[in-house]
Amino acid sequence: MVSRWMTTAILLVGLSFSAEAAEFEFRHINDLFSASPIEDDLYTATLGLSGRVDGWTFKLDEFLFTDRGRGLRFDETYLTVSRELLPAESKWGVRAELGAARVGRGLYGERLQNFVHEVLQQEKLNLTYATEMQSHVFVHLDVKRTFEPVGVATIAPLVELESAGFKKHARLALGVTWELGQGFDLYTEGGVRFSETNYAPLEPWLRDQEPTLTVGAGYKRWFRLTWTSNYFGTSDNHWHVTARAQWGAQLRNRR
Repeated sequence: MVSRWMTTAILLVGLSFSAEAAEFEFRHINDLFSASPIEDDLYTATLGLSGRVDGWTFKLDEFLFTDRGRGLRFDETYLTVSRELLPAESKWGVRAELGAARVGRGLYGERLQNFVHEVLQQEKLNLTYATEMQSHVFVHLDVKRTFEPVGVATIAPLVELESAGFKKHARLALGVTWELGQGFDLYTEGGVRFSETNYAPLEPWLRDQEPTLTVGAGYKRWFRLTWTSNYFGTSDNHWHVTARAQWGAQLRNRR
């Protein structure tokens, strides 16, 4: 398990360091201590790595799903590339993402979850993997419009569309960011998510239409901690941790 993530990290870092200016990102999502009504079940955790080079972002993400009631589990693995389609100074933001999605037995899945359980001195969870394995084209598009700040707040409505083949969703939301100074900010977002799936192990849990909520705080581009409700369309709550590192021309200019 560790060797696979190390190999992936080395590849992404190597790709990033090959450019004059680049960014590396680590992402983790977990429902632990999130006040979720279904803690440590359904979408229990994710792990993601990415490298951004010359405006292109290369990502590897894996989502871990468990169904304790039926004794089943599956993983969702995504390998994608994305890019902002409009200049940074534009008030409009359009980001497109394209890649591959695989659902079934993933790269890390059960071993990763039980590794975390072992670290936390929790009981290991050994479930049967869903036998239905699928591979799909993944497409994601989000569009937002940033309005002039109201005091220290910036308002941005958002439209998000995504298809991973076995599941699809659309989301409409309104986000507000408060700049607190010294690089710190607070962020909140409310909206509604419309979801559907044809993957039998997920179908009982995915909600057709449910509200979403996000509350978070960050420091520049280096670190962000966020709490979400209904992020995956299953009406449960999660914590999101994002950490970034930059180097090359961008870092030197910031210094």
